[in-house]
Amino acid sequence: MKSKQENISLSSFYQERFDSFSARLFEANKIDEENIHKLRVDIKNMRSLLLLLVEYNDETNDETNVGMKLLKQLKGIFNSSGKLRVLQVSKALLLKSSVNISVDMMEFLEAEMNLFADKFKESVSKFDLPKFKKRGSILCSSLANVNASELTIKVDSIIHDELEIVNKLFNSSQGEEYHHTIRKLLKLIKTFQQLLLNFEEDKGRRQALDIVNSTEMLLGNWHDYKGMDSFLTKLDKQYSDMNSKRTLRNLRNQNNKSKLEMKSEADKYLRNHF
Repeated sequence: MKSKQENISLSSFYQERFDSFSARLFEANKIDEENIHKLRVDIKNMRSLLLLLVEYNDETNDETNVGMKLLKQLKGIFNSSGKLRVLQVSKALLLKSSVNISVDMMEFLEAEMNLFADKFKESVSKFDLPKFKKRGSILCSSLANVNASELTIKVDSIIHDELEIVNKLFNSSQGEEYHHTIRKLLKLIKTFQQLLLNFEEDKGRRQALDIVNSTEMLLGNWHDYKGMDSFLTKLDKQYSDMNSKRTLRNLRNQNNKSKLEMKSEADKYLRNHF
């Protein structure tokens, strides 16, 4: 009986993620920063869960086939929303900075945001939501055939392996070359811990999830300033006058300082817990 309950819980866990994405996509054309952010969180959660099923099953399994199709379907939305998200975050950081930003620079940023917003809307218009929902329903129904106990053992093994990789990557470099990879691994671990907590509440697992979540959020703050670097480089190519160059230099100095502070905080967490 417990296995059946776990399978229902597993199916519900996946279905809730599919439903959240579908609802968020319906609101996506509003293009507000919060909705784009949550849409990408939903996609990352689904990708982690779909990759889990692909790894858990063999290549000819129905779940693997449907999972691969769903992953492929999500790719366009994820890529286009990512480019828009970087610009939205860059705008928020520019407005928060103490540097006086010229009207011309802000207009350039708005024009870039509008350009990528249009590309994102185009990818949304091409997204076949009915087909996505149908595939999601098929996948969730088939989860009744998954051995939940075996899946738990598999997920714990993956979490253990991914944590070892995080540790090795962090200790292999004092720079930030692996920080984005570490962040992606922590997102994966976070989703898997949430999945297992959905089966059964566990104090130790909950504490582990809190640590992973806090570290990933700190790395997320660092990543925001890292993304800002790319936008400042683009601005640097756009302007050649001395006033603009001075503004950009001040912005870059401020951004580098904040980025290092965020990295230092994240590194402290990584050293203490991983």
